[in-house]
Amino acid sequence: MTDPRPRPQYGEYAPLPADVPEGESSNVIEQPSSPAGAQYPAPQTAQLTNASVAGPTTTAERPRRRWDVMITSMLLFIGVFDIFAYFSTFANLGPFLAEGLATQGLEGFASEDSATQAGSILNIVRISILVIAIIMALRQVQRNRIAFWIPLAGAALSGIVVVSVLTAVLIGDPAFLEYANNQR
Repeated sequence: MTDPRPRPQYGEYAPLPADVPEGESSNVIEQPSSPAGAQYPAPQTAQLTNASVAGPTTTAERPRRRWDVMITSMLLFIGVFDIFAYFSTFANLGPFLAEGLATQGLEGFASEDSATQAGSILNIVRISILVIAIIMALRQVQRNRIAFWIPLAGAALSGIVVVSVLTAVLIGDPAFLEYANNQR
């Protein structure tokens, strides 16, 4: 025997049968697996529509944030410009530091080789951070999510790396340490 009623959706109570035998209350249902014909109160039925059970079927498309795309693009462009502008400075970091410290009165900067190696490493790290920031920002823009913070975070990370490496190079030079002690 087939039931002409529609099959209930997930989370929806099945409708009560229209033909309740006389003598039985409409709010009491006999449970077939109950012991000795015990009766339990029927659950309250509420007719739920498919839309209220399943939720919205289509998600609303987020509006494109033009301001975010513009700011993100400008910040990434500044990052690319920074890499090109300071690439040669970091590639020749040893002579650049020696010349800069000589103008301050420190002669005999002995760590030119380690500074040049550190500058090469800084160029590689800065380019890697920029590439990762570009990839992550493009993914965020494609997903219509705010992305301007990614180039800012990349610039902050790059700055922290540059300062820490330059500090390590300067602290590793005995002439600079002697100069710093004499300045006290």
